[in-house]
Amino acid sequence: MPRLSKPNAGRQGERLTPQFGALSAAFDAERARLSADTPDEVDPALVVVFDLAGSIKDFRNAIDKIEGLEFLSELIGDRSDPDDDFHMTESESGRTDKPVQHSLYLMMSNAKAIDELLRLFTAWQADPSASFAHGLGKFKTAFQQLTAIRRWGPEDRIRETGLREQWQENLDVVGQSVSSVMVEVELWYRRDAAKRTTAQAHVEQVISDSGGGVLDRSQIGEISYHALLAELPIQQVHSLLADGAESIRLLTTDEVMFVNPFTPMSVAPPTTEPVSEVRLPPGERTDGLPRVALLDGLPFTNHDALAGRLVVDDPDGLGENYPLAARHHGTAMASLIIHGDLSSDGEPLDRPLYVRPIMRPHEFMTGHEQILPDRLLTDLLHRAVKRIVEGEAGRGPVAPSVRIINLSIGAQARALVRRMSSVGRLLDWQAHSYNLLFIVSAGNHLGPLTIPADAISTADSARSAVLRSVYDAALLRGILPPGDALNALTIGATHSDGLGDIDVPDTAWDITHQDGPAHYGATGPGVDRSVKPDLHHIGGRALYARPVTPPGGQETVAVELAQTATTGPGLQVAAPGRAGATNNTVFTIGTSNATALAAREASRLYDILEAGSDDPDDAPLPDPQYHPLLVRALLAHASSWGEWEARLRRELGLTNQQARRHLTVLLGYGRLDTDRLGTAATNRAVLVGGGLIARDQRHTYELPLPPSLRSRAEWHRFTITLAYMVPTVGRLNRYRGAKVYFATPDTQLAGGDRIDAEHNSVRRGSLQHEIVQGTRTMVFGGDGTFPIHVECMDDAQRLRAGKTVRYALVVSVETAEQTSTTIHDEVRARLRQRVRDRARGRVQS
Repeated sequence: MPRLSKPNAGRQGERLTPQFGALSAAFDAERARLSADTPDEVDPALVVVFDLAGSIKDFRNAIDKIEGLEFLSELIGDRSDPDDDFHMTESESGRTDKPVQHSLYLMMSNAKAIDELLRLFTAWQADPSASFAHGLGKFKTAFQQLTAIRRWGPEDRIRETGLREQWQENLDVVGQSVSSVMVEVELWYRRDAAKRTTAQAHVEQVISDSGGGVLDRSQIGEISYHALLAELPIQQVHSLLADGAESIRLLTTDEVMFVNPFTPMSVAPPTTEPVSEVRLPPGERTDGLPRVALLDGLPFTNHDALAGRLVVDDPDGLGENYPLAARHHGTAMASLIIHGDLSSDGEPLDRPLYVRPIMRPHEFMTGHEQILPDRLLTDLLHRAVKRIVEGEAGRGPVAPSVRIINLSIGAQARALVRRMSSVGRLLDWQAHSYNLLFIVSAGNHLGPLTIPADAISTADSARSAVLRSVYDAALLRGILPPGDALNALTIGATHSDGLGDIDVPDTAWDITHQDGPAHYGATGPGVDRSVKPDLHHIGGRALYARPVTPPGGQETVAVELAQTATTGPGLQVAAPGRAGATNNTVFTIGTSNATALAAREASRLYDILEAGSDDPDDAPLPDPQYHPLLVRALLAHASSWGEWEARLRRELGLTNQQARRHLTVLLGYGRLDTDRLGTAATNRAVLVGGGLIARDQRHTYELPLPPSLRSRAEWHRFTITLAYMVPTVGRLNRYRGAKVYFATPDTQLAGGDRIDAEHNSVRRGSLQHEIVQGTRTMVFGGDGTFPIHVECMDDAQRLRAGKTVRYALVVSVETAEQTSTTIHDEVRARLRQRVRDRARGRVQS
């Protein structure tokens, strides 16, 4: 691995002493400014940034050792070009031209702490080998790697939030027709509650002095979240765009970490035209307790597809002003979870669906719905989930039986950036703390696709051009929060539905490969290049309007989605009725649909796990505490790239060694094959397990190898899927508190090679899914087994003694039916023998 080359202590002194001086001057200036309004001398607190080349493990602990310093956060800095001071070197070739990765360590500091830092820095310069006081040794390493020390500034507060770009877009679109803009102001989360109160009061005063107001407030200590939802006058937009970030006082306020544009997700109705009808049996009230929760819009509860099947919990009273004509999204999602695609005649779920509305009709656009515009989304979801699991206001939980939460929503103003979103951090913590399975949509990008004008001559050329356009714009079409959450299952969409063959009009094109990834779906990767979306499921076929031939000289054209809500294709879903009708339907597309259908499959898997085996000779299924993880793992386990890889390699011209990593960004773990869920096959054996693992432990599982595969050069496949509830550390770059993974499968024993997702990416999240397949002869004895080693190690921080991580493991072996139809029985027989041997051993002992 390349190593970082750093300047010596003398050179660091030349570079950094002036920067320490500038910091001291900033404290003096701030003290003078505050003293003008305060009779007593005030010691200001400023946010100071250590910009380090590389990173330093556990540096935050050293920061907190100095009186007056409080570690706030570690962020990923920008890469920089190498220079004579900092560059990467390799043992054989020497200095390289590779960029240098930076880490930003942010701390709240007073002037006394800066003086102490300067004293340590001076001592280090005089003698780099000198010992520092206990706990401060990391500062010696930091001084070696320190590229800059400075204040956290106005540009830092908006660099990755997209605020400037969003405000410019707003101005271009609406001009002077609005008087205010909404922002989410994230404050530094201070450990001391009194300091948080003081900081919030100061920021609220700054907002008020600018002519704005605060609409919502939130503090969630478990994820270090402290934020305000504020309304700012439009003059602030003009000031930022004309005079820069320094011109807005809010962006110069030290208590502020980031300022994000706030645009609550808005959903347009599929159509306002008359809709088709569907005949359903009369709604029967379903008994039992809800297992799936839908946090979405308010459904049309009296629709034939939904009547008697919903438990609506509306503590905010949104239903009082939610006209039937606006109840599209929640109705569609509830319909898909309960019945699936109505074109496919699926069996309804036999449990009621818990529904908590978190959307309301749009204030200005008729028929549109939007997430509550006066609430912080992170706080809204925190309270909604807490109400389900714990209760609120002294009352008990309203739906403690819920184990799956469907979120077919997204924060459309913020595509994925390098840091985990606050709502993603929330879901990671809630999934871990409450042992829930969140199934979340990856997000949609429904805007036009730009392709070369000469590509519209045929549908085939347009198909290739659109695919290339999506691939080239992958970074701009990123996952929408909360789809970035590691502990959630994030769902993309496939170009498929149950409507069957259709006649495509001359004005439209079907230019997406059947069952391929839908072009409207968001693409990965996730945070730290983790696999996102996790898998793709049925989202509905999308047609595109055939563009007219442009005038000469125009090099590109825009290809836009066609409207198919009344005729299809798409998924057929329940819709608000016209003139009192309770059986109307429309056709829709989107990753929201795919997410709802995945939640439906998850509930059916729960049924299987809870029923268990009725054969006493079988080992019992894992304890219910592992069911959320097992369902997540089983859904991924039934997913693969299939024919996607060969087609995309060919059409995109991907021939280099990086092709698999690029395809992982687009495909995740592939398309979910529901035929492989919860059904037995004679040529496939599927084993499930779960456990609790501690730091530096290894759990070894042994899959009995079926004798019918011995010494046969026939096609076979091993699939291994591991899901775990990762504890997270919201203030650090690495984010995962621990890392659980299974070691690289033994491909030689397996007689095959790894396929699908790139081998480095699969270990970066909390869902590892690997497939080994081949036709080479497998050589093993009569008691041969295929070992899987599950291991746990520290990642962002040390997993304390006595702490464990919950995980679930799914392993399968299969071959073609013409090769063997006894694999399932062979593996089962050997496992039953193990159960009997263990029982005999316990009796004898």
